[in-house]
Amino acid sequence: LYVYGNDGGQITLTISAQVQKAALEAMGNYKGTVAVYNYKTGEILCAVSTPTFDPDEVPDIAGDQQTYEGVYLNRFLYSAYTPGSIFKTITVAAALEQLDNRNAWSYTCTGSVSYGVDAVTCMIPHGTQNLTEAFRNSCNCAFSALADEMGPQVLQRYADQMGVTGSLIFDGITTTPGNISVIGEPDVLVAWSSVGQHKDLVNPCQYMTMMGAIASGGIGARPYIVAEIDGGQWGTYTAQTQYGDRILPEDTAELLGKLLRNNVYSYYGDWNFPGLKVCAKTGTGEVNGYNNSTFAGYVENEEYPLAFIVVVEGGSYGQVTCIPIISQVLAACK
Repeated sequence: LYVYGNDGGQITLTISAQVQKAALEAMGNYKGTVAVYNYKTGEILCAVSTPTFDPDEVPDIAGDQQTYEGVYLNRFLYSAYTPGSIFKTITVAAALEQLDNRNAWSYTCTGSVSYGVDAVTCMIPHGTQNLTEAFRNSCNCAFSALADEMGPQVLQRYADQMGVTGSLIFDGITTTPGNISVIGEPDVLVAWSSVGQHKDLVNPCQYMTMMGAIASGGIGARPYIVAEIDGGQWGTYTAQTQYGDRILPEDTAELLGKLLRNNVYSYYGDWNFPGLKVCAKTGTGEVNGYNNSTFAGYVENEEYPLAFIVVVEGGSYGQVTCIPIISQVLAACK
């Protein structure tokens, strides 16, 4: 940094060059973002946004718009994506607190739920499931039943409470807010919103932080990227860990964590994350025939308190596209 008199002027970031490099390589030619932060301290270890560019060879956007489309957009901080089924984490959090019969709750999926002229569908019939199984199977029909039972006001309240519709402010950055629009909407659109469709939008940085709060028992560390500034005679700055508001009671966060953990060890496969206890949810956000592949979660291991998110624009399903990416990134964190 420039400092008058050339005394000092050093800035230290929290970013790990090793993890950042692994993330950039893992993303390959995909557009999107992958990020990891320490949910106990708030340090951002990785915040890749692609496509990117070499600052020594600044792209000629005016002359070559196709090649450099979106190259200056930091997708981690300033994008808002249709999330797909990672949003079910919020819906199931509401269900854990709002359903009187949550332990006995079950639903039989036939592959479709009719709402008159419209319907909510699954790719396959999932049969009879309890809440844990419906979350693991990512059953849209079961979650539409939860939305019908809880109502739009509850969904809106939990999205707001868990921070999805707000912005994060740190190091002079204000992230793009997310969105959920369910109040006054037809039942079928409320149902689609409960599974991360309709008008749902999430910001990757904020959603990663929400996962960190779940991992921490309902209150997570706020992210930051500037660790220290040496300003010479003008003084120094050293970051301090700060915590956000409580998004869930501790017992609810613990139950939700068990469901997220079950997704990985009983469905996605622990073998994707050797030596790590990963708790997560995949998603595929569909927008006019275009998919956003998503994966968000955290690591339970005491020595690796890491929350993460991956978003790939135009990818396949979250499990197919995003898990191989974050597997490489988390390995680089060890």
